Amino acid sequence: MLTVLAASVLGYLLGAIPSAALAARLRGRRIFDVGSGNMGAMNTARNLGAALGVAVLLADVGKGAAATALGLAMAGAAGIAGDARTIVALAAGLGAVVGHAWSVYVGWRGGKALATILGVSLPLYPWGGLAGLALIVALVLITRRAHLAAIVTLVAHPFLVAAAALRTGEPLETAFLLFTGVVPLSLVSLVKHRRRARDAPSA
Repeated sequence: MLTVLAASVLGYLLGAIPSAALAARLRGRRIFDVGSGNMGAMNTARNLGAALGVAVLLADVGKGAAATALGLAMAGAAGIAGDARTIVALAAGLGAVVGHAWSVYVGWRGGKALATILGVSLPLYPWGGLAGLALIVALVLITRRAHLAAIVTLVAHPFLVAAAALRTGEPLETAFLLFTGVVPLSLVSLVKHRRRARDAPSA
């Protein structure tokens, strides 16, 4: 479907905007040489200041939300409705997440895409996204291990989205569609987390 392809490409170009790299450049720094080298809000906040970290966080969430909203708008303009409309939006959201993780603008490097995944949820399945946010915050507070909290949340996220959809009255078919659409989002971020753990220097 051409609309799905176009939505995914436009979503990628939105998601690939390197928010943290641009923020670091304002301070005359290169984000990949700062702290953990991750192109994300946490690394920005820790090493370049809380204000820039918050700005990057909002930008990364906004990229995911904008891409998904664009997918919904494209589907509407093409006369696509129902679950097919959801597929177009999910394609745009996946494009944004892949774009953040491997951005063409900075040599195919990128961040772990957690904030962008949250952004994807907001126009399409906000309760599922907020459930994932609540889980990761709770796990960080309990375990004090952000990496572990992220991994557990990413694995649980598709199930949380499907459960939230059913809880809000969506039919089983739609809940299953959301589940299958969210799985690739989690997998992208899991790959980035695994690579970061593998590349980290040993103690």
